Amino acid sequence: MAEKWVVLMEAANDIEADIICGFLEDKGIPARKADSSPYSGAMRVIGGSALEVQVLVPHNFLEQAERVIRDFNEPETDS
Repeated sequence: MAEKWVVLMEAANDIEADIICGFLEDKGIPARKADSSPYSGAMRVIGGSALEVQVLVPHNFLEQAERVIRDFNEPETDS
């Protein structure tokens, strides 16, 4: 049975999606862009379209990935 991938978030563009995927993978969380076609990515650049790129993770990693992203986005507080 194939592993089900689910949407974690939408990135503003391919570069941001690549950075997010790399960050998650560094934390041991498999991640990929929903749109892996190089032609679609090129069309966004050529056409100037600002379509978001979905970042996917395996369903069983979703909670961990959400926590990692949330922790990254929360500013540190000085105690």
